[in-house]
Formats: sequence, structure tokens, C-alpha cells
Amino acid sequence: MSEIEGTSNNTNLPEKLPNTTSYYIKAAIGLAVMIFFQFITPPPPITQAGMALLGYFIGLIILWSLVDMVWPTFIAICLFAFQAKTIYPASYQMHGIYEAGIQSFGNWITLFVLGTLVLCHALNEVGTIRRITMWFLTRKYARKNPWTFTFMLLLSGLIVALFLDVTVAQIFMLNIAHELFKELGFKKGDAWPTIVVIGITFTAVIGFTMTPICHTLPILFLAINAGITGTPVNMLAYMLVGIPVGFVIWLIMYFWFRNFVKPDVSQFDNVDFNMIEKLRPGPMGKREKYVSIICLLVLIAWVLPGFASFLAPASAFTALMDELTATMPLYLGIAVLGLLHVDGRPLLDIEDAFKKISWLPIILLAGIMMVAGAMGEDTTGLPGWIAANVVPLAAGHSPFTVIAVIATLSILLTNVANNVPTGIIFVSVGTPMAMSMGLNPVVVAIAVCIGANLAYTIPPAYVPIGFAYADPYCNGGSVFRNGLVMTLVSVVVCAALIYPLGTLIFG
Repeated sequence: MSEIEGTSNNTNLPEKLPNTTSYYIKAAIGLAVMIFFQFITPPPPITQAGMALLGYFIGLIILWSLVDMVWPTFIAICLFAFQAKTIYPASYQMHGIYEAGIQSFGNWITLFVLGTLVLCHALNEVGTIRRITMWFLTRKYARKNPWTFTFMLLLSGLIVALFLDVTVAQIFMLNIAHELFKELGFKKGDAWPTIVVIGITFTAVIGFTMTPICHTLPILFLAINAGITGTPVNMLAYMLVGIPVGFVIWLIMYFWFRNFVKPDVSQFDNVDFNMIEKLRPGPMGKREKYVSIICLLVLIAWVLPGFASFLAPASAFTALMDELTATMPLYLGIAVLGLLHVDGRPLLDIEDAFKKISWLPIILLAGIMMVAGAMGEDTTGLPGWIAANVVPLAAGHSPFTVIAVIATLSILLTNVANNVPTGIIFVSVGTPMAMSMGLNPVVVAIAVCIGANLAYTIPPAYVPIGFAYADPYCNGGSVFRNGLVMTLVSVVVCAALIYPLGTLIFG
């Protein structure tokens, strides 16, 4: 399955388990935590509802990681119904199960991600993403030498990764790379293909952190932050930090491959680059033009509020764009794609799109947003407990040091554990801590969004790494060794750049 049409970016799906004793024991442990954790005497000021939420959170992490990623969400929704009125006394209007539905599947982030999956499906269907890639590979600069070709191949992957979810971008680029390996005469075990597979994988990982566009987990982590602070993060502001940080990491990766790894590229002496020209798609047809234009207009509508907030924060236009949010132009774009017909067919068969995308990321997000969003409510006592017990740990340290430590811990932990719980935990704890310190919580969220998704080393940490380990042109040892280097590089770059850039953009 593709990541965008299958599961969340970076979600590490457990293999299908047989109905064994082990399966039921793990399920029973997770369910027991969800049900009985609330009966533990809570440390003040955490309330009984806060303890229940912690139980749902811990139980979901156990079940999602070890058992299944679908049915535990529905259990959590049912259990949340008993706490909904206590957590949301001011806004509670209906029965608890309906309030749980509003906070889960009715959450804006769940609806937004659903729309982005459909929009990206439309772009893939008409071949626009492949066209972008082949454009890079057929430039004159790419033909200068093996390393300019490698640079353009990886750069095209980076551009693709800015707009597609991580495993979709990786699989798409690996398919093109495998085709190139065969056409260029490389064999399995050759050094250059190994580095290209690793480079494409790491590039997809890095690109995933650079923008929140169609990237489920950065959107999720930002949404948790927004739910706690009550202040949304616009996409442009995030990208103004994420893109330069990610690009620096990517450039160092390329420099490392070229100047230190230095795989044998002598076979390029016999390469006929004209062959690559034959792989380039022909002229754009009407369908591709219209789909690309509509998707571009949606993208413009996403970044316009960012420019407006910088240039004219008090204008009527800025107020209008804030009211529309990023979700309205997204769904309007989908409706237009379904409305317009070319050659007797809609530009986007929406019913078919809903059949082909997977609902796993939607179900995952529904559960996460319901629980993580509620953790920021004062009725749970969790923000107060964090302020009293966690914030003092940062006392006496500069904001730069705090952000550097959060980014570093996020990167280190995500390279040995799944990035979903890593990001949720650090955002859920770091945001209230930052607010209590007087530190801009958005900068903390961005540090986690970037750091928690920079996993390079072992398959359990990140789905793309598992694909690289299993790729016929690659091997796990090479991935791991280069992944350790990239982990160190990412720690240094994130620790050095996120706080200065964040404060420059957000103040």
C-alpha cells in the first residue's frame, strides 16, 4: 500500500497477527490499562478524568504498537464517552458517544488529512509527480558527471517528498530508480545503486519533515499543539523553518555520500543519457493540466494566509482567510475536480478515490486527536501537573538550550522507537511546558515535528527504513551505518537552527 493511500507517514504498522495466545494477552494488557488506569489515585492536580485520559493514551500506544491500529480507536471512543461531559462541561451538548465522535472523526485535522489523501490521489492518477521527477533527470546539468546526475535524482526526490507522504514518495522514487538501474546496466550489489536507494530513503524522510502539506504526522503534531494553545499554526510559517533546516540536512547528506562514502561510479562512463530522455512523459494532456492547475490553486490558498499575516495582519483579507482555514479550499478543490469533466469523465472520480485510499490514517488520527486534544483541557489537571513538575526541570536553562534538548531527544528516541508516540509525547508535554516558561510553544511543536520524524537507522522506527533494508539493490548494514551518521547530523543541525529560525519567524 502506498503511504498516502494506505497508512500514516511514518506509522510503523505491526504485521498481521494470528489468533494466538500472545495476541490476546497483549490485547488484554492494553485494554486493562485503558479501563482500569483511571482508578489509580491521581497525583494533584490531576483529576480522575485526567487519569482516564492517560489510561486511554498509554493503552492506545500499547495496542497500536503491538496489536492492531484499527479497532483500539473505536474502543477509545466508547470509553471517552464516559468522560466527555467532565472534560468539556462548557461545550457539551449531546450524549457522550456523540461528543466523542465530534472530538475524533469530527476533528478538523481528521477531515483535513482525508482531503489531502484524495487530492494527492488525483495528482498521482494523471502522472504529474512522475513528470516533475523526469524533468530534473533530463536537464543538461544532470549529464555533466555521475555526481550531478545523482544530485538531480535525489533533488527530484526531495521536491516530490515535499508534497507526498513519506512512503509514497519513497516507493515512487525507488520505482524510477530501479528502472534506471536496469537501463544503465547496474547490478544488485553495485555500490552506486546501494547509495541511491539509501539516499532516496533518507531524502523522503527529510522532505517529509520540511512541510505539512499532505504530511499526516507533522499536521497531527501541530494540531495537538494548536488544541492545547488554542492558536493554529499556518503552513507558511512552519515551512519557513522546516524547509531551510531540512535542506541543510539534505545537503550535508549529499556531501557525505560524495566525499566520504564515495561509491564506485566508473560504470557511468558507458551510460547513454539519451536513453533517459525516452522515459520522459509526453506533452501534458487536458486532464493533467486541469488537475495540476486546481491543485496549485489549493496550494496557493494554503500559503496565502501566511503571507497575509506577515504583510497585513489586521486586514479584512487576512480575517477572511483565517475564517476559511486551509480545509475549505481543499474541499472546494476536490468538489471542482469532481464537477469538471474532460472526455466524458470527471477529472477526479471521488467515489473511486475513496475506494483506493486507505482509511487507516484517518482512524489513527481520530483516536489520537480525541485523546491528545483533551489532555490540554484544564479539567483534566494535566496542564497544571506538567507546569508544577516538568517545567522546573527546564529552570535556569536558556530557551535555545530547551529547544535544542527537545529536538535532540526527539531525534534520538525516534531512531529506536516508533515516531508516532515519540511525537505525541513530546508535543503533549513540551507545549504546556513552553507556555509555562513563556517560550513560544509553536517553536517547541516545530522542533518535535522535525525531530520526531527524522528516523534513519532501524525498521521498527520507521516504515521507509524497513523498505530500504529489504530493497534488492541495498542492504541493512549500509542503511544502518549511514543512518547513524545522519542521526548525528540531524541532531547538530536541528539543535543549532530550529530555535534561531523559530524565533525569527514567530517572535
